[in-house]
Amino acid sequence: MTRRYMRNRPREIETRSVGHFIHTYLGRSATFIHTFIRFQRRFQPVVFAKSLEHLDEFPLDSVTCLFPELPLYRRVFRYFPQARDPFWQFMLARGLKRHDCILLHAHYGWNGRRVLDVAARVKIPLVTTFYGRDLAPDLAARHDYEPLFSRGALFFCEGPAMARSLEGLGCPPDKVRVVKIGIDLECFPFRPRPRSEPLIILQIARFVEKKGVDLSIRAYAAARPHLGPSELWLIGDGVLGAELKSRSESLGISSSTRFFGMLSHAECQQMIDRAHVCIQPSRTAANGDTEGGAPTVLIEMQAAGIPVVATKHADIPAVVAEPEALVDEEDVAGLAEQLTRLARLPEDEWSALALKGRRLVEREHDARRVAERVYTLYSEALGEVVSTT
Repeated sequence: MTRRYMRNRPREIETRSVGHFIHTYLGRSATFIHTFIRFQRRFQPVVFAKSLEHLDEFPLDSVTCLFPELPLYRRVFRYFPQARDPFWQFMLARGLKRHDCILLHAHYGWNGRRVLDVAARVKIPLVTTFYGRDLAPDLAARHDYEPLFSRGALFFCEGPAMARSLEGLGCPPDKVRVVKIGIDLECFPFRPRPRSEPLIILQIARFVEKKGVDLSIRAYAAARPHLGPSELWLIGDGVLGAELKSRSESLGISSSTRFFGMLSHAECQQMIDRAHVCIQPSRTAANGDTEGGAPTVLIEMQAAGIPVVATKHADIPAVVAEPEALVDEEDVAGLAEQLTRLARLPEDEWSALALKGRRLVEREHDARRVAERVYTLYSEALGEVVSTT
């Protein structure tokens, strides 16, 4: 009844399985989830989702869609929408049993709340990872996380700022574990790049308020007279797209500001290879939405040898090589000053900063190291003792 997508299982993966639940597998802005699951080698990961997209870009060994695309079911759910939740929860429980999953991992807090009873029904521990928007007070109240915090085994978040936010919502501190965002270092080879012309400043983000793309445009406009030949490249899309293009025109920088739209992860990697500076002026949106942790692209660009200009927002100070160079949220003048500073750095200092960023990523964000920590935490949730020697 379900659609399943299988690939040959790597030999080094254990036979024990962990189920992963996410509403949609997988949006292009959630590449970090694909990396997280792909590098799990101590347990066999099995993904369950209510809908599927971009499977060609984010393949995994086992992905199951919980809603069959059959005319009969579409008609039933159209006339009886209240049957949707019981149906997919039943299918999830059945899938967990079929794969002999010993633990269920929900991605995003609201998904943890949705599968709490399923994990109890199958009698396996539930681990939930929070990512940012799911920590906003309005959504936390809407989804009522209190039962999740009480009955869930462990809660992952990517940094100390997010851990404090999670605890502030009522999560018991002894259940909170920091699991840093991991990336595949082989996909982002370190390549110190001399500053050629034009200087390319790159931001990859959804065009939503918290990403601060409007701040990038304003900061670039202020810094442009001091940068020499330069371009601002913006990759992404969203509700603010038309407004952002209009802003670049009003500031007189439309000729040097390029909007590329939403690209695949592979295409983004190609663009990163051509960039010189990353800009990411994240902020707290008017509705309370924040990064929660830090944008994965900051880690990816530093791995490739690209210096970062960003704000002191959420966990960004914990993932950059120069936290002392970060500026306050909304500080356009400070962002412009940092862009100018990087453009004028002597070559030896530029190279040293690039190497410093790469070393930070290798030490803290190698997906293989992150996977080993996750194995230890899964074992903790299962009540197993793991030797650290």
